[in-house]
Amino acid sequence: MSRLHKTAGVLIAPFLIVAALSGFFYALAPSIESVVYKNEIVASGSGEAHSLDEQIAAAQKVHPDLQVSKVQAFEEGKTTRVLFADDALKSSSYAHAVFVDPATLEIKGDLVQYGSSRALPLRSWLSEGHRRLWLGDAGRIYSELAASWLGALAIMGIYLWFKRRRKAGKMLTLHSKIGAWLLPGFVFLTITGLTWSLVAGENISTLREKMDWMQPKPAATAAADPHAEHHHHMDMTGDMNVMGAADALAAARSAGLTGILDMTPPSAEKPAWTVTEARQDYKLSYDAIAVDPHTGEVVDRVDFKDWPLMAKAVPWLIQLHMGTLFGIYNQVALALLALGLLAVSVMGLWMWFSRPKRALQHLKLSPALVVGAVLYSIIAPLFGTSLVLFFLVDWAVQRAKKAKQAKPRETQEGESIKQPV
Repeated sequence: MSRLHKTAGVLIAPFLIVAALSGFFYALAPSIESVVYKNEIVASGSGEAHSLDEQIAAAQKVHPDLQVSKVQAFEEGKTTRVLFADDALKSSSYAHAVFVDPATLEIKGDLVQYGSSRALPLRSWLSEGHRRLWLGDAGRIYSELAASWLGALAIMGIYLWFKRRRKAGKMLTLHSKIGAWLLPGFVFLTITGLTWSLVAGENISTLREKMDWMQPKPAATAAADPHAEHHHHMDMTGDMNVMGAADALAAARSAGLTGILDMTPPSAEKPAWTVTEARQDYKLSYDAIAVDPHTGEVVDRVDFKDWPLMAKAVPWLIQLHMGTLFGIYNQVALALLALGLLAVSVMGLWMWFSRPKRALQHLKLSPALVVGAVLYSIIAPLFGTSLVLFFLVDWAVQRAKKAKQAKPRETQEGESIKQPV
């Protein structure tokens, strides 16, 4: 195990160092974002707020050719965000966000926003670097390798430290102690990091679906509309798809939904407003309702308390990983964890390259470790693939060394045969 820990650690350390550096800045991104985009985020107007319908109408003047995909209603003191889908953007996860001052209807900004965490350009850029190295899906291989090996290396390291700590030098002792202190954090980063990785993420999503661990959603079916004959042939475009926004917001607040609300407009497939408590700091529940756009009536409701346990855990864990569950405390903890990972990775490389040169033993795994590695590789295939690659490289190196050592012996034997008796 010692040989595996050292070899895998050296080969994976560059990936861990990049993940730690990018993760450090990404962890602090929510707080940095609130300063950089303060003008867009904070409402400067005073007085009574205009209706949500009026705020949406003001935003639509900025993007008259695009359809509203979502409205994000904040509590007092913040601007309302009206999101517009645009096929020209990178993916459906991106949208144009128009910031409207509720009191004055002033447009405070127009930025591209990413994902359910409401990431603005700076945080989106840092996220892209942390997840993909700005290389698209190909770059996700780096982050998945780092995530899949981080927890495994940490667990192996702790086992080795307890087994041999009396023989450890100062550098190794410090390396091991930091790893021991941060072990829970490293395992946490592995689990949560793999949930949205390229290969393991698909496996985890499939498992969640089979185990019924997915987030339940309200049935967005409107009640019978007495005037349906007047508009049932109309497409849900333009003003039609945001009709009744103010009533939907009022219904949500009356139904007890608090904080930031994600409001998805009606569509041909889902002809009711869907209003959900958004993921936000210090909020651990996400109730949702469906509201008829014609009557303002709540037609369905899904409370967070009724979600499956694992479905509840997923958004909590993801928010913890992103630094958006417990505010600045969450972000500082993640930043310190990133610095700890950077430290143990650099120390590991230093010890490897400064070690005395000696013959290397073959990589070996005990039967228990083999079973564990195989089971883990089912969820994290890149771990298994890279582990096999390490063994193949090690085998090739050992073969080359044996061949090199055999040549001098053959030469010496040949010369001794040629010598006269």
